[in-house]
Amino acid sequence: MKLEDQMIRLSFYAAFALLIGCSEPSDELETNTTLVDASKATLSVTAENLDQNRVQFEVQTTIPLPVEMMASVSLKGQKPNDVFIGHSERVTVDEDKLNFIIDTSNSKDPLPAGEYEAELSFYPRWGAKNGNEAANSVPELHAKADIKLEASGTNRANAERKNELQRWVMNNLAMNEPWNRKSFEKRLGPSQKGSSTMSHLHDAYYFPNADVTLLVNRLKNEVTVWRMGNVTE
Repeated sequence: MKLEDQMIRLSFYAAFALLIGCSEPSDELETNTTLVDASKATLSVTAENLDQNRVQFEVQTTIPLPVEMMASVSLKGQKPNDVFIGHSERVTVDEDKLNFIIDTSNSKDPLPAGEYEAELSFYPRWGAKNGNEAANSVPELHAKADIKLEASGTNRANAERKNELQRWVMNNLAMNEPWNRKSFEKRLGPSQKGSSTMSHLHDAYYFPNADVTLLVNRLKNEVTVWRMGNVTE
């Protein structure tokens, strides 16, 4: 073989080896930069009541972490326009398998005994804001589990009745409504008259069945304003 042919062949082998050597890091780079499809993330939850108020959530998720979620314990069978019976808290989920406890005794109002849903919800609009940006592409996710709570031991029917009365107040009672105690008691149940700190012209009428107070101007004989709970102004 001529020297010139040998040189050409050696040059070819060298170029081929260089090409192979360059391609290997390229494959490795492609593998390392492959992204997980966050749009296919999953969320699941199981729950158990530790006592009459505390609920333990057991979470599994493939959402890019950390993120914030909304954990809630709510009475089953509520309609969208019902006054909410339950308790909700924001929680930070920073592990793909995580346990945490929600204490429903922190609810604004005592919860009745009954069947509840423990729900964990991820809303990408705010859930990823203070966490992993990759979670922005995760769709809204919800996971539920059924539990039973003794809670305060109050009757569900009474709680629902209270919510019904409160909804009537919110939908029908405007400021400066003419005052007639008998008429309001017919709608809301017995009232308890007390003094008001709003002014010396006002009385406070508390309706226990609705857990609502009407602040009444005696001079004008009208309802100045209504408040949730037993208040004086």
